Amino acid sequence: MSFNDASRNRTIDVDIYYPATTSGSGTPVESGQFPVLVFGHGFLMGTGVYDVVWNELVPEGYIMVLPQTESGLTPSHEDFGKDIAFLVDQMQLEGQNGSSPFNGAVAATSAAMGHSMGGGSAFLSVQYSTNINAIATLAAAETNPSAEAAAANISIPSLIISGANDCVTPPADHQQLMHNALISNCKSYVSITGGSHCQFASFSLPCSTGELTCSADISDVQQQELTASLLLPWLNFYLKSDCAAGDDFQNLLSTGTGITSQQNCSLSCLNVNEKEERTIQLYPNPAKDMVTISGIGADDTV
Repeated sequence: MSFNDASRNRTIDVDIYYPATTSGSGTPVESGQFPVLVFGHGFLMGTGVYDVVWNELVPEGYIMVLPQTESGLTPSHEDFGKDIAFLVDQMQLEGQNGSSPFNGAVAATSAAMGHSMGGGSAFLSVQYSTNINAIATLAAAETNPSAEAAAANISIPSLIISGANDCVTPPADHQQLMHNALISNCKSYVSITGGSHCQFASFSLPCSTGELTCSADISDVQQQELTASLLLPWLNFYLKSDCAAGDDFQNLLSTGTGITSQQNCSLSCLNVNEKEERTIQLYPNPAKDMVTISGIGADDTV
């Protein structure tokens, strides 16, 4: 599809993957409402190499939007960040547009995501949209303007995943600095042991060329499966208010199998026992703008 950002007189071409009634291009959207993930690509990397990401997330009930913009040799990181933010907002409008194939199918929650340059641009995007509820990045690269500087104003839940063997965007010079700068009251940093920069995606010649001086100690399949196992419960917790998913994410971090991690929080729901031994659940915790309370009867006072 193509969308027009009238404020910048800019056309944004996108690939969109979504839960559908049948496979194929342009088939009807499955019944239900699905959170939106807008995912920025890496430098000189097409959207097609992120099939390993959307094939894991979309079947679990997500709409994934991949902008095709800023794919040349001199990309504007600022414009790419604005594209990501615009698409988050645009998909909310599509969900309310009777002539859109996504009418009625878009949930209220969204995440800005990306790999490498797209990850850094996702940090830039947050300042341009209040509809971004969370940010999750893979081997995020420092950008111009600075993603690290932008992180200092980001308070929404954040997940930063890096590859320990990444020599394209070494974590100590890129992802770790962004994580440290974040002011989120729930931020998680996960390093995949032996993981590389390019193995977060399918094979890309430009990416692999930039990675000639280093190599991964694990296979691309291992890295991609581990990445998906982290992303899915984290997204489910924040975008779908799935309490059990938060526990699953915490269990992954506590076992430490193939990863090391840092957190300033724990993804868990707050359980309060009330009268008649009934459990009231407040989630997600921490939250940004909205919480859900379940288990409250008509005669209960909050």
